[in-house]
Amino acid sequence: MTATGRIDVHHHVLPEFYIEAQRAAGITGTAYRGFPEWTPEKSLAVMETNDIATSIFSFTSPGIWFGNIAQTKDLARQCNDYLAELAETYPGKFGGFAFLPLPDVDAAIAETARVFDDLKLDGITLLTSVDERYIGHPDFEPLYAELDRRGAVVFIHPCYPPGTEARDWDIPRMLIDYPFETTRVAVNLIFKGVMNRYPNIRFILSHSGGTLPFLAHRVAVFDKQTPFRDNYPEGALACIRRFWFDTALSGDPTPLTGLTAVADRSRILFGTDYPYVTEAVAEAETNGFDAWEGFTDAERAAVDRGNAESLFPRFAG
Repeated sequence: MTATGRIDVHHHVLPEFYIEAQRAAGITGTAYRGFPEWTPEKSLAVMETNDIATSIFSFTSPGIWFGNIAQTKDLARQCNDYLAELAETYPGKFGGFAFLPLPDVDAAIAETARVFDDLKLDGITLLTSVDERYIGHPDFEPLYAELDRRGAVVFIHPCYPPGTEARDWDIPRMLIDYPFETTRVAVNLIFKGVMNRYPNIRFILSHSGGTLPFLAHRVAVFDKQTPFRDNYPEGALACIRRFWFDTALSGDPTPLTGLTAVADRSRILFGTDYPYVTEAVAEAETNGFDAWEGFTDAERAAVDRGNAESLFPRFAG
């Protein structure tokens, strides 16, 4: 029997223990509002409204590194056990991208083994930076090697940029900074040679790759002139086509046109970003995605479900 309904690869969880951990670190809400109210039942309702059969859950920014590595290790286990429990309680409805206790690389590798071998989760979430180092930094090289060995799916989600901001800069970071953080990591992975050294990692970029589709040509213009050119001899555009992209917050012709101009269409995945967007926004963005005429029927079916099935075969029909 053929499975129907979308697979949402960008769908978050926000249980009370994660809110409490953030409050203990002095974080009182998201970038533009308080903590959204979330339950598994609320996710199921959004899924029903938007013809989503399965959601691959993830925790998101600000992550679990608040300066204490023992706390980070404990939170990683708690988060990942919670995702596995949801997947078991709602078989076929929920999957999970695990958090790793970075910046401790050895602990992250150990948790990777537990996540895949014991919990049977579907992939890993990496925020764009941790402890003032972007993904792609050489300090995390042993982790990349382990993820490559396992052929892991790695969902990259933006977080607050490291470093300080200009005085009185108070624009919500998710509006502008998040797309640029995704772009920074994508280019970093290419220029630092991670894409070439570890071709078995399936990297998913959030939100249609942030600003990457707009900047891809600019990056490619300098392919042969950067000091990193030997790390990506096939060129930046070829590397970009090896990323996977989700469509969260892209329900408009402008980002979808840009995305499909640079992405391999067989590597585009449906996403909502619920509950960090409201039910109404998730529905409006889904309707905007459905209304765009740039996909053939076959391509749309693949984005809705088929492309994700290739990454997550346990949810295939």
